Amino acid sequence: MISLNIQLKLIVFSFIFGFLFSIILDYFNNKIKKQSIVIQIILSFLLIGFMAYMYFLGIQKIGYAIFHIYSVLSIIIGFFSYDFIIARIANKTKK
Repeated sequence: MISLNIQLKLIVFSFIFGFLFSIILDYFNNKIKKQSIVIQIILSFLLIGFMAYMYFLGIQKIGYAIFHIYSVLSIIIGFFSYDFIIARIANKTKK
């Protein structure tokens, strides 16, 4: 059984990772818009592979590479929270 302290660290790390992944993906997509579709696909696979590698290094350091469903949920919530925050900021600047 995994300790509560490690579970909390994994959830927080996964949330932050999802948030940062959304930021990086948004920036990345803006930078490669002008490239050909083949280059975009190759660079996207490289980015996703690199980010997955970084995530698994992080959970290995924190929780001995134990991966739970709440980690996936935390990543998803972090990912979409960035989009939600950006949408809220955009709506406030329009007014």
